[in-house]
Amino acid sequence: MTVTPAVPDLPESTAYSSPVPREFVHKAAHTEVLLTGWRQYGESEFEVGAQWPRDHGFWRTDRDGVQDPMLLVETTRQALPLLSHAAYGVPAEHQLIWDHHNCAFSAPLLRVSDRPAEVILHLSASHPPLPSGRLRKLSLKMTVISEGRTLGTASTVFSAHTPEVYARLRGPRMTDPSAAMASAVQPPAAVAPALVGRESEREVVLAAAGDGGRRQLRVPTSSPWLFDHPVDHVPGMLLMEAARQCGQLAASGRQSHLVRLEAEFERYVDLDAPSWAEVSPGPSSDRLASPGPDGESTLTVSVTQHGKRAFTAVVGFASESGPGL
Repeated sequence: MTVTPAVPDLPESTAYSSPVPREFVHKAAHTEVLLTGWRQYGESEFEVGAQWPRDHGFWRTDRDGVQDPMLLVETTRQALPLLSHAAYGVPAEHQLIWDHHNCAFSAPLLRVSDRPAEVILHLSASHPPLPSGRLRKLSLKMTVISEGRTLGTASTVFSAHTPEVYARLRGPRMTDPSAAMASAVQPPAAVAPALVGRESEREVVLAAAGDGGRRQLRVPTSSPWLFDHPVDHVPGMLLMEAARQCGQLAASGRQSHLVRLEAEFERYVDLDAPSWAEVSPGPSSDRLASPGPDGESTLTVSVTQHGKRAFTAVVGFASESGPGL
């Protein structure tokens, strides 16, 4: 994740009546800010407010009027920089790096009403800052609630690094986001949007043509949602969306709900070379597995680049009558 230039102080507030400053969630567009405030109520316990629009520009309401579960993923993602900067004082120029981000969702998630949804995240943190005050690694567990109903849970581990450490991790060629964006691979032709639950090709992150059981990742750097600002690598949210779209493609058009997403981030996916999404263990398993005892069907997706695995996700889907939380 790439930060914006300055992060001011953000006092605790539970009014939840307006978005937090965009710097705290690493967004350039005010319209993409979902969080509305925060408070700390224990040594490592926090509450964060959020508001979900009735229909987001990318994480759209489905045909049955149910919110997209990826909106919950983005909400929990925004909580990471918020607490890093507001609660732990991580400087703006430090880079946050994901280890994993796992979510479970109720099914169906949340039906849209005649007004935006007010959402509350309850968070518990571990691995606090070092005695020097530096935040190396933070583990968060989250429960997401709206109007007394649990919508989902999430757990994540991420770390914060100085610009000097980040430069060593990425190398001098990769620390200029604008240059990296300019060198991005042109997206190949998209798979039909309806097959992956999208409405237009600009929202599709999988290529139309497969190659030995894998599909090239489409990285639309012109997307105002997936690329809200210049970055030097493929965003984690795009990788998780690719895993979800692989699952929807495997569902062969059957109506199903995303109920699980377990994502592991192993290395950066660069913009200037092709990357590939592959369903494991191979071409014969390009369909969702048969439902287990709990009614959930799963699929494992890996993203590779230069022959090395960079990202892995397990996605779980349930039918209309499948499990909830």
